[in-house]
Amino acid sequence: MTQPTGSAATAPAPVAPPTAQNAMAATPSPLPVQATATPKPRDTPRELRRLTTLVIVAGLVFGVTGLATFLLLTSALQRAESSTAQLIRVQQIQTNLLRADANATNAFLVGGLENADQRKAYDDAITQSSQLIAEAADAEPGDQAALSALNVQLIDYTENIELARANNRQGFPVGAQYLRNASGGLRADAMPILDNLVTSNADRAESQMNARIAILFAVVGLVVLGLLVWVQVGLARRFKRRFNVGLVVASAVGAVTLIVGLITLGWTAATIGTIRDGSFTDVRDAATARIEGNNAKSNESLTLIARGSGGSFEEAWKASAAVVEDRISRFGRDVEVVWQPYVDVHTQIRTLDDGGQWDKAVALATTQSNTAFTAFDTNVAREVDSASAETTGGLAATVPWMVIGAILSLVAGIAMAVLGRRGLAQRLKEYR
Repeated sequence: MTQPTGSAATAPAPVAPPTAQNAMAATPSPLPVQATATPKPRDTPRELRRLTTLVIVAGLVFGVTGLATFLLLTSALQRAESSTAQLIRVQQIQTNLLRADANATNAFLVGGLENADQRKAYDDAITQSSQLIAEAADAEPGDQAALSALNVQLIDYTENIELARANNRQGFPVGAQYLRNASGGLRADAMPILDNLVTSNADRAESQMNARIAILFAVVGLVVLGLLVWVQVGLARRFKRRFNVGLVVASAVGAVTLIVGLITLGWTAATIGTIRDGSFTDVRDAATARIEGNNAKSNESLTLIARGSGGSFEEAWKASAAVVEDRISRFGRDVEVVWQPYVDVHTQIRTLDDGGQWDKAVALATTQSNTAFTAFDTNVAREVDSASAETTGGLAATVPWMVIGAILSLVAGIAMAVLGRRGLAQRLKEYR
């Protein structure tokens, strides 16, 4: 067959043989392979060292907390004992001053030379008051300013009493005015100072008996025990062992110390509560009864000295008698029985004086009244001494237990730290 004229014949282009470069270009690129991160091995020794430090610190915190708790309670109880002793001193000063005034006013009724026994009782009361003021100032620096002012009032009182005596011996009526000035100044200026001191020392003693720092020991102890249990559970899971002897013993030491410590603190709190509501209250009530009793006895004499114009003194006697009857009600019949005879004699005195028989009233006031009142005063003084000794003795008896608790708590804390460290050291040896 003939090809068409004028057209060139087209032959297929030759195919080049494949080269290595072309083969590489034709081969598809493989996908990049992502590198898988290998987990970082746990540094068990380091973790054990950290747990060891944590356990040691926890044990020492437990011990120091127990030490601080018991020592702070010891200090609070010692301060409460000191404040109670100061309260007793101040109330004794009150009693002595009013007892001195009762003797001075009663002796004034006789006129001329006073009874030697009454004079001695007056002098003894004033001397004791001066000594107690000095002792109280040394015992409590915070009371020194008030006691210094009280000492000035005591000097003024004794000076007026001496002027009253001097004029009374010579039969001068002005002596009665000096006596009233002395008694009035004692009640208006000296007694308010003593009342404030009584209140401040009583409040201080009660606040120190209400220390509640024991709750800190309980909270810290429970936290430390919880931490030790947490560490033991973690070790058991990691090392497939049920118990770690060191940590178990450390936990047992902490638990026993915590329980015994809380029992001791609870016993101490109950003991202090009994003292606060019992003998400490008895001290205040018995001393107040004695103070107001002497105040009443003094006002009885002042009523007679006023000769018909002593209504205010009789009202003061009634107010004091009401306080006495209220305070002695907690001491039972023994004290109430010795108070009533004095009240009966006083009623007779008022009947005689109001009936115009002043001389007979004075005679009764300087004999039977004194005898009946002395019986009451002696009885109440015995109650004051007994309650005072019971209060201070009870507070002092708890102090040694607090010291023992402080020492044992510190020793237990150190033991817990040592035992916990040994327990973790056993696991740490496995990596050496």
